[in-house]
Amino acid sequence: MMSNARHSGVTLLEIMERFNVEKRTAQRMTDALMTIFLNVEVRVLPDRRHAWKLLAPVDTPLSVPPDTTLEALDLAVRDAQEAGRHRNARTLLRLRDSIVAALPVNRARAAESDAEAVLQSVASVARPGPRGRVSPAVAEEIYDAIRGPYRLDIVYRAASGQTRSRRIEPQGVLLGPRSYLIAHVAEDQDLRHFRMDRIVETTCTDEWFALDEEFQIERHAAEAFGSYHEREQIGPVVWRFSPKAAPSARDYVFHPDQVLKDQDDGSLIVRFTACGWLEMAWFLYQWGTEVEVLEPAGLRDLVEPGRREFPVTP
Repeated sequence: MMSNARHSGVTLLEIMERFNVEKRTAQRMTDALMTIFLNVEVRVLPDRRHAWKLLAPVDTPLSVPPDTTLEALDLAVRDAQEAGRHRNARTLLRLRDSIVAALPVNRARAAESDAEAVLQSVASVARPGPRGRVSPAVAEEIYDAIRGPYRLDIVYRAASGQTRSRRIEPQGVLLGPRSYLIAHVAEDQDLRHFRMDRIVETTCTDEWFALDEEFQIERHAAEAFGSYHEREQIGPVVWRFSPKAAPSARDYVFHPDQVLKDQDDGSLIVRFTACGWLEMAWFLYQWGTEVEVLEPAGLRDLVEPGRREFPVTP
């Protein structure tokens, strides 16, 4: 199914990652693929890797069981709705309906019943704090503009309550408790961040523009500890967790590019590069006196007055 679904075919690395196998096992799997199916094409990708492409659709008996498929889709729909990604939720619902429509009535009823049982038994952990509510109509126009890409007219409400109209060039979206639209504006060469819950109106124009070739959404997201960017704060961050807190801290992913180093006394040093001191301070408060900020000095000054002793439970 992977070999058929991927436009360029499936590579050895993708097989190794998907099935958690070694390279030799992945090679045996591609040999078996070519033995069982006669219409497999071996392609050489631009980076010189080989890929195996199954040219015809996979027979139905090899497809994913419908009950687990509906279960995954129902959970994904709920997550998308809770996150305000209404466009994604509608697309997932259409996909779900098409799968149900293709099943025999009795099979469809059983699959929906099984999926509903799982859905009622799974809940998301509540995250305290405000969550921005993004209008579905606003989100629809934003994603239309990004797909173009087309310039976007927005009416934005500032923290003061005043609104302002402007034309922007959207580059991407950061999703989270506070979702941000990243864009270029005519009067500023730096990227601007617009809180999506403060965008009152949006109109996708038919004015095409060239995307910033240097902008990469994943790299941009990694520049911040949370979703808020403050370029002046981007720099090395170093935390030291005490021997008591180190076992818990070792299980955390504080940042995609983090480097962990165990110390001789049992403590743990965590290093990464990012901004967002205030969000870091909120997070570090729960570790109390079991964590020490070594760098940067500005973050240390922000955290130090609020340090107090807590049980190590993060």
